[in-house]
Amino acid sequence: MPPMFRDDYIVRTIQQAAAVLARILGLNDSERYAEALQQVDAALQQFTGLNLGLVSGLSAPDLIEFARVGETLDVGKLVVLGELLYAEGEIHRAQGQPTDAWGCYVRALELLLEVAETGDHNLAAVAPRLADLKTHLADAELDPTLREWWGHVDARLDALPPTAH
Repeated sequence: MPPMFRDDYIVRTIQQAAAVLARILGLNDSERYAEALQQVDAALQQFTGLNLGLVSGLSAPDLIEFARVGETLDVGKLVVLGELLYAEGEIHRAQGQPTDAWGCYVRALELLLEVAETGDHNLAAVAPRLADLKTHLADAELDPTLREWWGHVDARLDALPPTAH
């Protein structure tokens, strides 16, 4: 697949996911948590073919493997999974369920770090969400390997020209 098509696909997927995410977070802000979770489930099914129950039970490495087609990683699918896990975390946080929120945020972080590793263009695309996750996970005790990986990605982001992010 030509790189331009991949970039267009990723950008289009991010735009579609952003619209869905805005709707979900709007429901969350209105304290319509059940509806927000239903929208997360519907979006997961639409974009990935998975339901919320299944995604909740899978680890980040399992979700990354799910997003592979042979040796090729479907970066768009990973971005959507990361964004929707972030949204689920926001819903749990708003409901006073910090442990559930933390689990969602950490899995979202792992997926988005994987996306960031696929190139500077994708790193720049997920940088805003990584910044949000940094806020939510600032005081969290993360696995040292994950914390080191995150530091490496942050250093790469800092090295990008300002116009890239």
